[in-house]
Amino acid sequence: MSRKWQEQEKPDSQKIQALKDPLGLGPVTAGFLVQKGIDTVKKAEAFLHPSFDQLHDPADFYQMDQAVERIQEGVFSGETILVYGDYDVDGLTSTTIMTEALTSLGADVVPYIPNRFNDGYGPNQETYKRLIEETGATLIITVDNGVSGKEPIAWAKEQGVDVVVTDHHALPDELPDAVAVVHPRHPEGKYGFGDLSGAGVAFKVAQAVLQDGMPAEDLSDLPIEFFDLVAMGAIADVVSLTDENRAFVTWGLKEIENNPRPGIAALLKGAKHQAGDRVLAETVGFKLAPRLNAIGRLGDGSLGLKLLMTKDPDEAKVLAKQVEEINDQRREISDKVFKEAKEQALSPEMADQPLLFVAGEDWHQGILGIVAARLTDVVCKPVVALTHVDGLYKGSGRSYGDFDLHAFLGDFQDDYASYGGHAGALGIAIEEDKLETVRKRVKEAGSGLTFEAEPLAVSLMVDPGMLTKDFYEQLEVLEPFGQGNSQPILGLKRVALTATSTMGKEKQHLKLAFNGGQGPVEALVFNNAELAAEGEGQKQADMAGKLGVNTFAGRTRLQLLLEDVAFPAGGANTSAAGQGVQATGQQAAGNANAGNGKKANKANPAASGKSRVLQASQAEFAQVYKYLYVHQEMNLVDNLKQVLLEVKIEEQQFKLMIQVFLDLGFVKMEAGRVLCIKQAQKKALSESRTYQRYFAG
Repeated sequence: MSRKWQEQEKPDSQKIQALKDPLGLGPVTAGFLVQKGIDTVKKAEAFLHPSFDQLHDPADFYQMDQAVERIQEGVFSGETILVYGDYDVDGLTSTTIMTEALTSLGADVVPYIPNRFNDGYGPNQETYKRLIEETGATLIITVDNGVSGKEPIAWAKEQGVDVVVTDHHALPDELPDAVAVVHPRHPEGKYGFGDLSGAGVAFKVAQAVLQDGMPAEDLSDLPIEFFDLVAMGAIADVVSLTDENRAFVTWGLKEIENNPRPGIAALLKGAKHQAGDRVLAETVGFKLAPRLNAIGRLGDGSLGLKLLMTKDPDEAKVLAKQVEEINDQRREISDKVFKEAKEQALSPEMADQPLLFVAGEDWHQGILGIVAARLTDVVCKPVVALTHVDGLYKGSGRSYGDFDLHAFLGDFQDDYASYGGHAGALGIAIEEDKLETVRKRVKEAGSGLTFEAEPLAVSLMVDPGMLTKDFYEQLEVLEPFGQGNSQPILGLKRVALTATSTMGKEKQHLKLAFNGGQGPVEALVFNNAELAAEGEGQKQADMAGKLGVNTFAGRTRLQLLLEDVAFPAGGANTSAAGQGVQATGQQAAGNANAGNGKKANKANPAASGKSRVLQASQAEFAQVYKYLYVHQEMNLVDNLKQVLLEVKIEEQQFKLMIQVFLDLGFVKMEAGRVLCIKQAQKKALSESRTYQRYFAG
């Protein structure tokens, strides 16, 4: 797991200053804003504080008038209206929005979440037929699907059933003949933002229906009770969190944090989300969305709809428990299938394949996309994961880097039973007797293909001592992070590790620990057993990751979710994190004169394995501490050469002496400066692991 890093250009200091003072921003916040191209006060205000003025008028959608007129006719005529959704989070939230909006008008509404295995994705004629017969529906509203349903929608029209399509997916060459096709990128439309999620489009239609032609003048005119659902749909479907999506998500996350629906509150509790903790985009992405998606992956997604719509906290607890059990099952199945698929992917027979088709006889179809995605990180090439179902090999494919997998495999469609998707992900079905043929054709056509991961865009190189609560809080101002507003990736070189450990039943996760500016920082890598094994016992690492926090048992500490990590050759550190005095800091108190001269026990592992013992008396430690105390306003990092001349100590020894003070909490790092901490108790120099390793003879 070692990718090429591409360090981003440092932001212009004058532009940073131009944002800091007028907006009262910290340098970290202002710097990242400038780096994102948000370099004026007006742009920054709009980004940091979304307002009603940033929203677009629903009337700008093509055919919105026709959609509203037909829906209102259905509502007030007492027609049965079928809301036809989808089984993922965007589909569940879209269905909830539309159903609740129409129900509030007194409509007779029947929501339906298709079953992945029986109905497939999108409009299905057989399902339409069954539902029309069962419910007597005369109007169908599709949410988060529909633009690909030309034939089923034409059939419904022949039966006298009208269809209103609301969707955001890629538009086909020929749109269905529906009463209206409401889509933000409709070729004849003029809507000002094309990246709404399915939930966003459903919200806009609901807004237009509820407003009944009256223009919205402020937020109070909008159905704000749906902001939470729009936020979840946008985050889970990875649409761009810019323009009005940023506003919806910002407001929606606040709603989830302060006044969550009973179902969402129950899900958060099951996901061990601590009461009072902030709800961020990653809370939805890592805690809520996987659980809701698991329902549709393994079975009937209508459980998710019921959970989102219930107003009863007791019922919500029962339903959330069922969801938690399904998600645990999804994890177990995914891990089992991944292990088997990985063995195939790494077998000698697969070594010369330009891209991989792995296939199992009884792999669960609902988790194959997850498996394919995880395998691409292992083999560094595109992967299609298939399972044997009713004479077909059905499954999902995921690309690697910027390779257009959908276009490449599209050349062999004559050998597929079904095919669809986009550049990075696809769904496919191949007749069982044609799988080997497909593999051979792909191997021949792709003989010259090579795949390279895109360089990892590192926003800022930092030193461990910069990782403080204040740094994180300045970073947090840029939330919500997501597509179009990526979370900054921080790079750290030659970090001194204080501990390494593996986690998980199969030791597939790696946790590294090191000292930040105000205490321990954890760095995590998930689902990489080889790296976890390699990481155990390492003494230093190069790391790049996204900074967050982890709260456990009432204690909060900084946490890096790693995008890349490597362990430099040589193992043990010979300097403070390989970065000089920028290394680390801890909160504590003490005095450099507190050493008692007692040498470390030779049997102590922390005192063994030294390359050499450095000579430094207590007087020299006191001299360095005094120098630091007098020069606290100096940036020691930028003026290191001058400092070394003045203290008359070699660079390596000086850095390690600083590390001793940091270990003991005598000092802390802050933006290149070493600040002395008011002492509360005395500590011996020998209590420092750095002292034991390098100074205790």
